[in-house]
Amino acid sequence: MPIQSTDTVKNHYKISKSTGLTDILIEFERVLDELGLYTYQNWIEGEIVEGPHLSRYWIELSLMYPREKMPDPTGGMRLIKKDCKVSYQKDYYLDPRRVEEPADYQENGSKKPKVDKVPVWIVNIKMPKKYVTIDSELTDDDTEDNKPTQTVADTMINNPEQ
Repeated sequence: MPIQSTDTVKNHYKISKSTGLTDILIEFERVLDELGLYTYQNWIEGEIVEGPHLSRYWIELSLMYPREKMPDPTGGMRLIKKDCKVSYQKDYYLDPRRVEEPADYQENGSKKPKVDKVPVWIVNIKMPKKYVTIDSELTDDDTEDNKPTQTVADTMINNPEQ
């Protein structure tokens, strides 16, 4: 299923509003760094598109890479040796076009720009919680309580005319 730009914006907003999720991402990145993952080609280029999702024993995160910059699978093997689960998937990112002329709008008469399908790799990493230091027991349900019902990003996305 193609990745919508609105989904990534909402995910980034959720992360920025929760200090617990930000701390988890910092710890997640620390583990990747200590494993030497960034020495492998293109691993540093990843962009978070989904997560982190917390369960009882796992932290799951999805990273997006341009199709021509697939991260070196040898780095994924290093994660697998540390009991992580790594999967690679080809997908598309729906990138809204920059509006410079009327032809850049969708044909149905809306004020929404056309979208371009950009080929990407999605790398899903499921890491055992034992490697990540978490100050409090935080679950996805807890993070939903911190999320306002209507975010600024939602307002901008859902009501572009305003």
